[in-house]
Amino acid sequence: MISIHNLTKEFNYNKQKVTALENVTFTIEKGDIFGIIGFSGAGKSTLLRMINALEVPTTGYVEIDGVNINSLNFNELRKIRKRIGMVFQQFNLLNAKSVYDNVAIPLVLNGVPKKTIDKKVKSLLAFVDLSDKANAYPDELSGGQKQRVGIARALATDPSILLCDEATSALDPDTTESILQLLERVNRELGITIVIVTHEIDVIQKICNRVAVMEKGHLIEEGSVLQVFSKPKHNTTKRFVRTVIPDEIPTTVKHTLACEKREYTILKMHFLGSNTTDNVLHHINKTYDLETSVLFATVTELEHTVLGVFIVQFIGNDLEVGKVKEYLLSQAVDWEEVEI
Repeated sequence: MISIHNLTKEFNYNKQKVTALENVTFTIEKGDIFGIIGFSGAGKSTLLRMINALEVPTTGYVEIDGVNINSLNFNELRKIRKRIGMVFQQFNLLNAKSVYDNVAIPLVLNGVPKKTIDKKVKSLLAFVDLSDKANAYPDELSGGQKQRVGIARALATDPSILLCDEATSALDPDTTESILQLLERVNRELGITIVIVTHEIDVIQKICNRVAVMEKGHLIEEGSVLQVFSKPKHNTTKRFVRTVIPDEIPTTVKHTLACEKREYTILKMHFLGSNTTDNVLHHINKTYDLETSVLFATVTELEHTVLGVFIVQFIGNDLEVGKVKEYLLSQAVDWEEVEI
């Protein structure tokens, strides 16, 4: 478990104090795939460097499995860092060394016997599907293959935590997908807690179970991916989420609504998991004296749960619309009224 306690980090830049993080607190549970997202300058990479003590907090501290890592001496900290693997955006491979030797570097530095190194490196290359590239050099590899080498190297010391700093930002969409699938395997099969820093909301959507949203050094929202994506509260979070789960009426539909002379109300509804959209809308059409029209709909899977967002026009009087709102609440369907 990783606990971030009231973390603040200040830098001096051109004789001015710059606050990169301010009073950040949250917890990452063992086994999480935890995403930290924010725009450039949000403080997310600084936060990641705090977790492996590459940066020292101005105030606050980081705990790993109950140990305050900011109170450790050099040798104690070195032992903790062996339990933390790191994957980088630009791979950080040594071009003069083969794939095999790049993966072996942490083991060589730790004085592991050659036979043990050989067995471990071959096992890791098989795990990341690069057994046939052991003697190749980084310049001979694609971006995705380089990142697989980086992941294998990060796993060489059998870490319990894997930190990924924009690990897919330099990759094309198809390669990103394959790397995310590999990271899921790392988490599932090896039981490693993964922390991913990214500005790509679709990475959070596809792989993470929890997420923290950062803005200008502050933690503005945190929770399960399902919770944050289905009910984003902060405007920055809403901007991120809308890029993967649109929830606004298309402009052409708005133009059509402008010509509507009848009385109507528009509701945006969120259907989660067992809530059956078809049954709810069928009941409304059958039971209430209203005409309905679906203006926009999208369905997404988050954490193996289906999230449906439907924007529906209800043509009729306020009394009947009020009955619909009560019915939706009885069915555990969240709704909000939309103004045009």
